[in-house]
Amino acid sequence: MTSCSLYLSTAGGDWDQTRSLAAAAERLGYRAVWLMDNTAGWAGAPHETPLLEPWAAIPALAEATDRIALGTLATPPGRRHPAILARQIATADRISDGRVELTMGAGDEPQMYELMGQPLLEPGQRIDQMVEEIAIMRSLWTQRRTTYHGSFYDITDGVCEPKPEAPIPLWIPLAWGKRRMPSVIAKWADGFSVAPHLAPAAMVRSQVERVQRACEDIGRHSASLRSNRLVGVTFTDTEVEPAEAKRRLLAEADARTRQVMDSVGQYWRDILHPQWPDDVPAVYSFEDFYDVTEFHCVGTPEQVAEQISAGVSELGIAEVVVWPHGMLRSWEPSCVAAQADLVERFAVEVMPLLEG
Repeated sequence: MTSCSLYLSTAGGDWDQTRSLAAAAERLGYRAVWLMDNTAGWAGAPHETPLLEPWAAIPALAEATDRIALGTLATPPGRRHPAILARQIATADRISDGRVELTMGAGDEPQMYELMGQPLLEPGQRIDQMVEEIAIMRSLWTQRRTTYHGSFYDITDGVCEPKPEAPIPLWIPLAWGKRRMPSVIAKWADGFSVAPHLAPAAMVRSQVERVQRACEDIGRHSASLRSNRLVGVTFTDTEVEPAEAKRRLLAEADARTRQVMDSVGQYWRDILHPQWPDDVPAVYSFEDFYDVTEFHCVGTPEQVAEQISAGVSELGIAEVVVWPHGMLRSWEPSCVAAQADLVERFAVEVMPLLEG
């Protein structure tokens, strides 16, 4: 059976809707609710898209729910000092009676840093910083005192009390990096989350195999790693040809989305093409960018279930993370307003089809 969780990127700044969606997810059988940890709109969304601060919202969601796991997807390095973040997470875990999970990634798009006046480090530096933060937080959560002297952080006799109820499950996104991230996941993570900009199945399969080899290299059983995949979902009332339906979604997208996505596409193209020359062209259109950078299931519930089976279950990934309306359009007001209906329809009409 494929487990399902829910990604709430844009209940926007509407707290009542966010709380209601989390409660609905628990009632409908989703395993977890994930919140975006961005400082501004992502990809095609306007920079001023309303986003709740996740580590302030999660303790409040814990009070509004009883069983569902709560976490971020994903918290980047450098956004908060790790000693402060460790305390925030430990407090949230205590309030939730041990339901908090953490996804820790190696960084965001440039605007997430630039708009906050923070430096955008090179990818390798961001990975180094992420590893330091993970090491510091795990020490603070398990040791009486923490002393750590690294390249980014210097802590002497740090404390974190109260500590989490149990070890915080740590997820790390499995993105495009071939050399270091699979090894980082094998060493540090409890699970990996297939990043949205790894859409083609061949890319996903190749990266999962790299993680498996990295586990073998350190004597770890790769089966001990949990796995999930972020999946955009859009329903139609009648059967469609999925590729054509995705093109229609693109054509209907807000003009501002295309403008921002063109800029983001240049950024991701420059990163992805050198490492994946056979999968990511050096020059490609807005439509090509969308095909490469989002796994989006479109169609009737039966069609969505089939696409999830092909892109999640058949690739050996254990959990689907439902992103209502996906990366491209989820910020648009009509899609934000329709999230509750999609969340319920997925649970009622798609989840039973994934149980086999």
